[in-house]
Amino acid sequence: MRTLILLRHAKAVRAHEADSDEARGLTGRGRRDSAAAGAAIAEAGLKPTLALVSTSERTRQTAEHGLANFALETRFEDALYHAAPESIWDAFAASDAESVVIVGHNPGIGELVSMLVHQAHDGSKLARDLGGHFPTAAFAAFEIKGDLMRAAGPRLLAAWKPRDKDD
Repeated sequence: MRTLILLRHAKAVRAHEADSDEARGLTGRGRRDSAAAGAAIAEAGLKPTLALVSTSERTRQTAEHGLANFALETRFEDALYHAAPESIWDAFAASDAESVVIVGHNPGIGELVSMLVHQAHDGSKLARDLGGHFPTAAFAAFEIKGDLMRAAGPRLLAAWKPRDKDD
């Protein structure tokens, strides 16, 4: 069984504050929320060994601040920039690591979380909380069985959202 951790980038500066969408970095709150997300991942007992990170500045900085305390290999992948859920899944499936964290963007990250929660048939409050909006710096972790998305047999292991944040 493998572990998939889906982490949305933290709060970024507004579009007009950067030269391009790809160049948008984190705000002060984004840096703090990234670190808090990393601490929550560790508190949940998760130990990612591979980080697959979108090439945008905000995802790079989220990984830098949130995953600094993990001993892991980091790969920056252009294909994860605003990727669809299926492309995010394909990046996970193509990796050979036992525990993978993917740092990406909505709507793809949030949609994949919703799909996996639905497939898990998990009616817990934690799972219900993930069914709607997936805010910046939130993560959800799943135990994955099998190779195909439709036959993955996911099980929700842990999730975290910054408190009182709605972006």
